[in-house]
Amino acid sequence: RKLFICYPPSDTDNLDPFAGDEGLMNGTWLDPLDEQVDTEWPMHKKATPYIGVVQEGETVLMPKGWWHYAASLEPSLTVMRNFYTERTKQEYIRRKDDGLENAVAQHVLKANARLKNQPDEVLKEIAHKTVLKMREGFKNRSGPHRWSPEPGGKPPAKSAASHSQ
Repeated sequence: RKLFICYPPSDTDNLDPFAGDEGLMNGTWLDPLDEQVDTEWPMHKKATPYIGVVQEGETVLMPKGWWHYAASLEPSLTVMRNFYTERTKQEYIRRKDDGLENAVAQHVLKANARLKNQPDEVLKEIAHKTVLKMREGFKNRSGPHRWSPEPGGKPPAKSAASHSQ
């Protein structure tokens, strides 16, 4: 069993948020179970918590933007997975591109002898343009044939009916 305390996106300002994962305002130190929560975080008094207990075998689907606090009420195992849909696809791609741009700037461009002394803003701009060119390249290529591995990880045998995508 697991206790969930959830808050709608409209309560974000009441939860004392800070920039967490990927620079998004999705972190907070607020502990809704702390007896002093309303003293330490006065805006929390304006928040509307939705509270529930998830029983064994049940699943929780958390909509995008909802805040959640979870506490195990007994020993348990949690499996968590983020999903994206056509509606959230562009944000997902933007977040991944931002991470890729940072990695290119910090680990590839800074390692280049000609660029290592450039300001971070310059490296980020070069990395941004690089990722945009990569995206264009992905859009314009036909790509390799896609296949699903069979048990044992071996590709399926080619047949006359197969085709490239």
